[in-house]
Amino acid sequence: MISYTSRGLWPTRRGLSMKMVNVSKLKKVVAPYCWVLPAIAVLIGIMGYSWARGFLISLTDWRPMVRPVARFIGLKNYSDLFSDPLFRHSLLVSCVFTVGSVSAQMVLGFIGALLLHKLRFLKGAARTAALIPMMLAPAVAGLIWKLFMDMDFGILNYFLTVVGLPELGWIADKNLVLPSIIMVDVWQWTPFVILLLLAGLESLPEDPYEAAQLDGATRPQLFWHITVPLLRPLIVIVLLFRVTFSFRAFDTILLLARGGGPGNNALTISMYLYERAYVPFRLGMTAAVSYVILGVTLIMGIVILVLTRGGRESA
Repeated sequence: MISYTSRGLWPTRRGLSMKMVNVSKLKKVVAPYCWVLPAIAVLIGIMGYSWARGFLISLTDWRPMVRPVARFIGLKNYSDLFSDPLFRHSLLVSCVFTVGSVSAQMVLGFIGALLLHKLRFLKGAARTAALIPMMLAPAVAGLIWKLFMDMDFGILNYFLTVVGLPELGWIADKNLVLPSIIMVDVWQWTPFVILLLLAGLESLPEDPYEAAQLDGATRPQLFWHITVPLLRPLIVIVLLFRVTFSFRAFDTILLLARGGGPGNNALTISMYLYERAYVPFRLGMTAAVSYVILGVTLIMGIVILVLTRGGRESA
């Protein structure tokens, strides 16, 4: 509150200084938002227009190679999608691929992060070597592994024959094509999990561990009751990232199993979009599949957040 002198309604120095302090505090709070507000507005405008435009296209039967003008058909593209057994099959394949790949990545990533965190010698070289697969482009990784898994001159079958095991049709066998692609995805993106979890491990405070060790806690108890709860927010973020990107994986799968692989056992929803919608240049159907991918990804993210929040509250 501004105080006034007895001679009139002129504020004193103390009142003016208090008002200036309040104004400066308000500027410090508001100024950062004012600086980023134009960028946020532009980003929201671009994304909003793109999403709205894409959704409108999904309501049309637009085939530029057949008819230059889009014909409005409402939700027919969506009804055709969900009535297509192959599309439902691609959804199932994508879910199996995502669950299998992300589960293995989280387990192996946690183990790798713990090992690198405890490593005493050549820690920098070991971290660099562990991150090499992630540095490769997915298309390059797919091409390399396609050569490795070749039935005739692939290096994997060579090692199998050396140890006396029969050769395998890694991407030629309908029962092995999806596990083989999952193996490649795990190989490439486990370093991403290691990188983030390792950063989290090295930022944990030492006080809880020292206190628990004084109380006689064992290493498994330290891990489950201190390390995991402290890393829970980071684990959720890593899980969201990997589920989102694995569900719409495309580059590696395209090179390893073009067309969905034998028996369509590797026909993920991204491959369905490419083979059944984009290649025939059915832009309306392509947009509809894209929005289904977006919707399923959002649902999976919400489920993960709800489940992890429930575990945090119970803990």
